[in-house]
Amino acid sequence: MLVSLLICLIPTTIGGLLSAIGIAGMDRLIQHNVLAMSGRAVEAAGDVDTLLLDKTGTITLGNRQAVAFFPAPGITADEMASAAQLSSLPDETPEGRSIVVLAKQKYGLRGRGLAQHEAQFIPFTAQTRMSGVNLNGFEIRKGAADAIEKYLREYGSIVPAEVKAKVEQIARTGGTPLVVAEKTRGALGVIELKDIIKGGIQERFAQLRAMGIKTVMITGDNPLTAAAIALEAGVDDFLAEATPKDKMDLIRKEQSHGKLVAMTGDGTNDAPALAQADVGLAMNTGTQAAKEAGNMVDLDSNPTKLIEVVEIGKQLLMTRGCAAR
Repeated sequence: MLVSLLICLIPTTIGGLLSAIGIAGMDRLIQHNVLAMSGRAVEAAGDVDTLLLDKTGTITLGNRQAVAFFPAPGITADEMASAAQLSSLPDETPEGRSIVVLAKQKYGLRGRGLAQHEAQFIPFTAQTRMSGVNLNGFEIRKGAADAIEKYLREYGSIVPAEVKAKVEQIARTGGTPLVVAEKTRGALGVIELKDIIKGGIQERFAQLRAMGIKTVMITGDNPLTAAAIALEAGVDDFLAEATPKDKMDLIRKEQSHGKLVAMTGDGTNDAPALAQADVGLAMNTGTQAAKEAGNMVDLDSNPTKLIEVVEIGKQLLMTRGCAAR
């Protein structure tokens, strides 16, 4: 009788134990300042094959600063700086503010109030990859070189070879080039932005590689800039000029090959990819949308914290395997 009762209770005991193991895994993550929304997410982390990392704020410090203006042929430095500053006045990002400050420091151009003018600000989107302002009949835009080239082409204008050469030169050194243009005058010049790779991140990526995890950097930068930063950071691959759809497509492609994908990110544009990934690790310094989309939140905002998450996930799987036996 007792033997029969024991046999009947074993499945129930194992079921309860597996839930307890999941809760224990979540508790272990809390000790590493990571909040997991479910034990299933911790288990999935133990089997991760591919890790996608957003570049800005994840691999780099995320506070790109404008360091130089390069006017196009026939455009004065003051004209270039003025257009760059006007296009950046409504931009609250660190890079936008740095452009306004650089124009003030190098060319004496103070931030101008546009309330009395009928100014229409054009916000940046992941689709257009440019922003700007419409003011007194002028349309000023700043953004990625290919986005500006496409914009100017619609109005019968082309980007001068000198501007393209400067864009390539900045990109090859790991900087981010932004082209400034006006609809009727064409390309006015290039802004150079610089960002800094987070210290010690190369060693952490080497640890991930030793675990058999492939790292892929996701960025909106052009391929040359992306390649230079990827080499410096030590990631295995990169996806350049990425839109939110590109991120989703890459995750689905990896998943269609039977791989488990982890994604770390901090921006609203990362939210769809964080939701699609098997493990979505959002940075605590990121947007609310990103934190709600992911199934984990790193309170320290350290993207390579996934190493600890993977280790705990693997321990959880081993414990669960022993319990199932």
